[in-house]
Amino acid sequence: MVTKRTTASSTRSSSRLTAQTDTSNNNVSVKVSVTSSTTVATTTTTKLAKRATQDEKADDDVETASTEDKEDGDYTGGATKKQKKAATTATVAAALPALKKQKSATKVPIRANSHTNTAMPNPLVLPKTPDGCVKITSWNVSGLNSSLKKGFKTYITAEDADVICIQEHKVQQPLLNIIDPKVYPFSWWGFEEKKGYAGVAIFCKTKPINVTAGLPTHPDPACTKGRIVTLEYPTCFILGCYVPNAGQGLVRLKERMVWDKAMKAWLLDLKTKGKQIIWTGDLNVCHQPIDLRNPATNTTSAGFTPEERAGFSEILEEVDLVDTFREIQGTGKEAEGQYSYFSYRFQCRVKGIGWRLDYFVTDQKLYKERLVESVIREECYGASDHVPVVLVIKGDL
Repeated sequence: MVTKRTTASSTRSSSRLTAQTDTSNNNVSVKVSVTSSTTVATTTTTKLAKRATQDEKADDDVETASTEDKEDGDYTGGATKKQKKAATTATVAAALPALKKQKSATKVPIRANSHTNTAMPNPLVLPKTPDGCVKITSWNVSGLNSSLKKGFKTYITAEDADVICIQEHKVQQPLLNIIDPKVYPFSWWGFEEKKGYAGVAIFCKTKPINVTAGLPTHPDPACTKGRIVTLEYPTCFILGCYVPNAGQGLVRLKERMVWDKAMKAWLLDLKTKGKQIIWTGDLNVCHQPIDLRNPATNTTSAGFTPEERAGFSEILEEVDLVDTFREIQGTGKEAEGQYSYFSYRFQCRVKGIGWRLDYFVTDQKLYKERLVESVIREECYGASDHVPVVLVIKGDL
């Protein structure tokens, strides 16, 4: 059941400073005095106006800021002139509506009841898995060693999911006993060749039939092993995925487009096996304007370019998949302000300036017949700049 919430916004007014100059021409001494006075007034006015402009610009930077620099690039908001000039102009597969840039001075979350904590709650109590159901959680931990110090285990214990998918662990070998091996006896890790970069892992209570590391349909499958692990179960495939970022200045946008084509081909191949599909992880895209706080100022930022959004649309449409969270929540006013990523900078978490980058995507049949819940664990922030997302489905894997 989805609880609908109303939105709240505030507006800000600004004032301009003006200076008036006395131009009296009575005598020389008066001219000097007035000129001096005017110069001082004008200089003071210019400084104050400049400061007001700088303050307003700082507010805009906070409004458009979206992510801390990540290993794959960043989402620092509106791109610089150089970045915009460097952005690739590509043919977009699906037409996207133009966004109207609006000035906003809101400094609080859009949703009145949004969580704004910056540390993982402890103790943490989360809903138990309903009888006859399976719970899957996905979480970009943004560096596992760091996350372990800030509440990783608190969340894992409280959630008690049947399958745990993590992304961006940034380690080069498995870390032992970070998750109780008696509870989760089966685990698979994917590592990036570059040290301290990317990485995925999945922990399970139930052993899968088969495991595939990497993206077999990619032109260079070896470079994808730190990006995706696919588990095959009797009823479905679970894909734990960390999609490549287009990078600062969109320097890797072409590589991202190659990934999207390969991802679509892999999903289509799995679909021919006759099993249901659960594709989860940090998919590094905000599909619709509602999926980030400041869409109008981020159209040339990695994760919200027309090319990336159209690529995601193409996958959903051609493989016949559903973005479960958005399908449940809709795109109305009451659904605004729900994000899975908040930059560590600019107090973005406290101000509700975020992006929804983490997903559970399923086939239509699973969505219609088995879906119980698809939620963002908004309160579970502090051990990463992302919060976990959770899927609950009926029946066995």
